[in-house]
Amino acid sequence: MGLFITRLGWRQWFAGSLACVTVLAHAGDAEFARVIVKLKPDASVLRGSLVLAQSTTSSGQVMNPMGRLGARRGLTVQDGRGIGNHMHVATARGVSSEALAASLSKDSDVLFAVPDRMRKPMAFNQAPTDPLFGNVGNAVVAQGQWYLRAYASASDSAINAQPAWSSATGDGVTVAVLDTGVRFDHPDLQAKLLQSGYNMIQLAPISGVSGGRNNDASDLGDWVTQTDADLINAANPSDSPCTVDVGENDFSSWHGTQVSGIIAAQTNNGIGMASVAPDAMLLPVRVLGKCGGWDSDILAGMRWAAGLHVDGIPDNTAHRAKVLNMSLGAPGACPASYKAVLAELSGEGVVVVAAAGNNEGLAAMSPANCAGVIGVTGVRHIGTKVKYADVGPEVSVAAPGGNCVNLNGACLYPILTTSNTGETSPDVPGATYSGSTYVPGSVQRHSVGTSFAAPQVSGAVALLLETRPSLTPAAVRSLLMSTARSFPAPSGTARCHVSNGVRQDECYCTTLTCGAGMLDVQAAVQAAASSAVAVITVMTDTPQAGHAIQLSAAQSLAASDGGQINSYQWTLLDGGGIVSSTGWNATSPELVVTPSAAGYFHIRLTVDDGQGPSHVDQWIVVAQPGATAVSTSSSGGGGGGSVTSTELLALGLLLLGLNLSRTRRTIKA
Repeated sequence: MGLFITRLGWRQWFAGSLACVTVLAHAGDAEFARVIVKLKPDASVLRGSLVLAQSTTSSGQVMNPMGRLGARRGLTVQDGRGIGNHMHVATARGVSSEALAASLSKDSDVLFAVPDRMRKPMAFNQAPTDPLFGNVGNAVVAQGQWYLRAYASASDSAINAQPAWSSATGDGVTVAVLDTGVRFDHPDLQAKLLQSGYNMIQLAPISGVSGGRNNDASDLGDWVTQTDADLINAANPSDSPCTVDVGENDFSSWHGTQVSGIIAAQTNNGIGMASVAPDAMLLPVRVLGKCGGWDSDILAGMRWAAGLHVDGIPDNTAHRAKVLNMSLGAPGACPASYKAVLAELSGEGVVVVAAAGNNEGLAAMSPANCAGVIGVTGVRHIGTKVKYADVGPEVSVAAPGGNCVNLNGACLYPILTTSNTGETSPDVPGATYSGSTYVPGSVQRHSVGTSFAAPQVSGAVALLLETRPSLTPAAVRSLLMSTARSFPAPSGTARCHVSNGVRQDECYCTTLTCGAGMLDVQAAVQAAASSAVAVITVMTDTPQAGHAIQLSAAQSLAASDGGQINSYQWTLLDGGGIVSSTGWNATSPELVVTPSAAGYFHIRLTVDDGQGPSHVDQWIVVAQPGATAVSTSSSGGGGGGSVTSTELLALGLLLLGLNLSRTRRTIKA
């Protein structure tokens, strides 16, 4: 998950195509900085870099472009490993990451500078303490892979993948799993793993191997000893120090192996389990290790998986991924570093899926809350929000996260998937399936968390891209949202609300909190094959009160490649008191709206190509009084429970807060 990862926790994830600088001070200085800096293409510090690389400071330090940048701000700076596209990583002592980033941001050569933080995986591999989970009793998980089946009723959250396999299995699609690596020896994964995977972790104590990055993405185990923690903290002190937490990271999670099995474990082979996309291929990218993973390593892994250049390692030209699964994250707004890399990936047609987080109903984490990312939260088997899952208007869709109930002591509804029996180091062959059996006295590894909801969506994306390879990331997201099934609203269950900083347990979802609805794989595949796709694009980077906001339907697709959309219909569903319904050019592919004040308005776009059913996309657009606004998609066709005006006002306040806050990024999943 995020920047730095720990076992049972959320992994943080911030690394990108940026240039990073390190300020060096005395070895005894307590503060330590890691910053990701993105330089302008014509930056003066890039000129004559070959000459500069040979020059030195008065103290004998080599002067490189980053050193030059730091020197003119009165700092001793060294280049770190490059991420690509004018981005580098570096470390510094005697100054905080925030202070260094603020100083470097003022330089005219710099597009942005942000702290390089640690992220953690979003798994929840142990049974939590809440009474809906149980670890004792029956020898077998009673319901098996219940989450893949056709839903039995309107309140059943099964994703309806099995019926979709008659028309799509993910054949020809590569899904990259950015995680702790994978066990290549698992019999249900051996034939599905591309040997071109890569280990992006630079720091040996985190990686568990010396020598920095290499072409072995094997999961070596992410348990943490006190020695590990001391080495990691001594090498790279940070705002998210590595600690030994009993019950959390004193055993290995095999998180990447579990995520991989859900997406594309070998199916119909007479052993083990089935997967969402049986014929998709997996590209393992190891970005998380002991105590998590740095943003810089994660961002580099994102670019490499998509086939973009990363300084210092061979390009991934043979197995470029079309889908990235990121079951990792950290609290806080989407960083500029992630925005930059996500923009590159969108241009390459790469779909990014991320877990919302497991902080018990708090705001969805990044990168799940980044624009263009398909954020996924978790629901129980009956469709209500599971206790641990995070929420927010940035979430696109919900999928089963796994939950246990105290019925005869069995855990009936975990997400069964591939794993390893090793407590710390891997057992070889050691292949097993999490939650498949109960062994009295053992640590139970039930796979429960939004980490395991996200790969179900990634598998569904692989099926959509096999069905229609020309789909854009925006079109994929629109299809998943418009075909999602409505959330149930059972009596006696509280309604979920936009996060106010207070944890919320089981509640019933709305389109403002859990996305458009519950994932329906079969419906999405059918729509991809036969329907036009409506896509709303907010062209204005900073929607503000009193300024024109340009909306476009240009990314919408006809049902068949080469076809044309015949009609566009814009509808104002709720003006929020700031947009009038009069004066709309309701049939044009372009629309300009000028809100009279800060707040929200809710719009719908319907497109028709005359070949099949029309298709709908909906957005809630938030206009802010000055700070960069956030536009969040609601849904077409999904959602249980109406959105109240009070919630929408809260949404506006929340989005403003997300833009202004600078939250420490440490996550648990």
